[in-house]
Amino acid sequence: MKRKSAPNLSDTGAKRAPRQDPVSCESCRRKKLKCNRQRPCSSCVTRRLACSYGISLERIEPTVEVENASQTHTVPSSQGIRGQPRETGAVTASSITNPRPTRTSKESLKTADWLENIVMAGRVSTSVSRHLQEEASLSEAAHDLSRDNGDSRLGAVAPDFFRHRLASRENPMTVDLVSYLPEMSKTMGLFRYYCQFIDYLYHVIIPSRVEDQINRIYHCIDKGLPVNLAQLALLFSILASSVYFQYSNGLSTFAERCSREFTFLAGAALIRSNYIACPTVEGLQASVIVMHYLPNPNFHSSVYSLFLHGTIISQAKNLMLHCIDSSRSQEERAANGFDATELELKRRLWWDIASFDWLLGFLSGPQEWTYLINPQLMNVREPLNIDDEGIQDRAVATSSPMSEPTQMSYTLQRLNLAAVCREIVDMTAYEHMHGIDVGYDKILELDRKLHQAYNNLPEFYRLDSVSRRRFADLYRSRPTIAWQRCLLQLAYHSRFCRLHRLYFIRGAREPAYSYSHVICLQSARKVLEIKRIMDEEEPRFMPPTSAVWSVMHHVFMGAVILLMDVCFNWDDLLADKRKQEVLDACRMLSKAQRTSSLVSQGIQAMMDVLQKHWKSGKHSSADGQASNLPSSPALGATAVAEPAQTIPYQDSANTIDIKDSSTDPSFMLGQNESQERPLEDIWTEMLDSGGDLNFAIPDWTDLLTELTNATLRCS
Repeated sequence: MKRKSAPNLSDTGAKRAPRQDPVSCESCRRKKLKCNRQRPCSSCVTRRLACSYGISLERIEPTVEVENASQTHTVPSSQGIRGQPRETGAVTASSITNPRPTRTSKESLKTADWLENIVMAGRVSTSVSRHLQEEASLSEAAHDLSRDNGDSRLGAVAPDFFRHRLASRENPMTVDLVSYLPEMSKTMGLFRYYCQFIDYLYHVIIPSRVEDQINRIYHCIDKGLPVNLAQLALLFSILASSVYFQYSNGLSTFAERCSREFTFLAGAALIRSNYIACPTVEGLQASVIVMHYLPNPNFHSSVYSLFLHGTIISQAKNLMLHCIDSSRSQEERAANGFDATELELKRRLWWDIASFDWLLGFLSGPQEWTYLINPQLMNVREPLNIDDEGIQDRAVATSSPMSEPTQMSYTLQRLNLAAVCREIVDMTAYEHMHGIDVGYDKILELDRKLHQAYNNLPEFYRLDSVSRRRFADLYRSRPTIAWQRCLLQLAYHSRFCRLHRLYFIRGAREPAYSYSHVICLQSARKVLEIKRIMDEEEPRFMPPTSAVWSVMHHVFMGAVILLMDVCFNWDDLLADKRKQEVLDACRMLSKAQRTSSLVSQGIQAMMDVLQKHWKSGKHSSADGQASNLPSSPALGATAVAEPAQTIPYQDSANTIDIKDSSTDPSFMLGQNESQERPLEDIWTEMLDSGGDLNFAIPDWTDLLTELTNATLRCS
């Protein structure tokens, strides 16, 4: 019996029409996948396919579908308008409307389609690439949050921010930058959030100036004109930090991914503008914002080097910011005139970078006990203590007294702390580098310098009850002053603790060093008190401090200092009261673990270090290996970042570097324990067993150092 010949697939007239309209989209029916029947459905969004419910799929040639998919999602050419040469310093808005598929993208999509249908079949969900998984989870996270919590803000942001494609999957030299900009209203909303809740930490922009630049960017897009790439990079950096902080509480994974994409776009704009060879003020601002607020380890490898501390210092010097006020520069300004606003902005940028550099020198990490900017090899006046509106274009602006709060008050106080930290490095670096004990007379001398700077804080930055009552109205009208007050206090008390920690245990035993023991305990208790003020008193912090890793790092370190003291004096008459202090701090940490996944990762990293020392026979950390976890640049972190730490912490833009002792069974037991058991149970057990511990001074000093290194900065 003869077998019938195969029907001709091109003969569409021979096919019988379906008896009812399909309920699944064409792509899902063809691949035999479950369709959620949305428009577009989640399956098509994940696979970057055109989602259609119209004509039966059998009537469409497979190659046509691939062609359409590639034309829909391929990166537009960087040539801009046809026939015009590519701009070096700008990108044209017309490149959005006429995307041109490339041969490589077509072949890639065909290959992916073949692998899905023939090779992977039903295993696609576990075999797709990491980038596609991130893309899908990013979209689903935004959808779930807006659906479950009714948060219209996030629901409004997510569809436009990388729902259908990830910018970081594209080539930074050819990515169509302006196509990733959100609508003007959403951009301005994120910009205002930055100005209200982030900018007060590192005031490196003048908001009115940046707002004019944003309006100019969108005007050029509307008119099809070239966009200034340096200004575009600055805008993307602001969007990255705003998204990170605005949506970090409870959805830190989503916030981190969005900010990573905007950071990549900022880096791509810098690369396209030839920033390394020809730096600009706006490009430097963009780099500084990313360095301060966002976690470096998550940056795309193609843009990572742009935001390193050393690169930023090099670019600032290329702009000649280190000699703004040299005699030659002053003569040139007198002869040619100058923009007073831009001049003051450059001074602010330089001193922000310099103070950050000096603060890093007194923090654990690769730059500990050293710094890159020599104060003898620069000539830059300190920024004026004035608000942005006080800078005049033609007249010489005068600085307000330090007793008067301005937008620059916090920056100038942070600079004073940085100068003392630089002196500490100068006086003690040799001993630390050569393994020599720092003489106690040096510790006391540096303590006097640090206390002198602390006592010179303006009254509105003090925490005593008299100052708090006197400036209550100021804090209500300008909440950023109240927030800066807490962050500066955290900064100073953490530095006191770090300076004296070498003599903390010895001070409990030897009367000659008792001052260090007392200072460490006072500073640790002050940190916990400040955290309670942040949580309970008005004005409340934004975002909440429990979602800010740097603040919680200080709390953890303060709790460890108190824990060590309780265990050393376990038979003291006030031991029960001291145990309660430790457990109160532990409850703060437990609450923070439920608030932010990034903060939870940081606490877990420090718990692993703490339990490794607690369970190990010698309490030693010599066999530790470093591993990286993402950290939250945390608002406060940043601000306090460099300044603040309860024992040196790193900056807001840091990584969590933990010690991995996977070869130590007792460490692995402790690690699993801390992941499964409540923190309060673990700390209670440590308190109960603390009297049996051996307090060898080098071992416990190593513990404090290693806990600090749980937040190393990659630079």
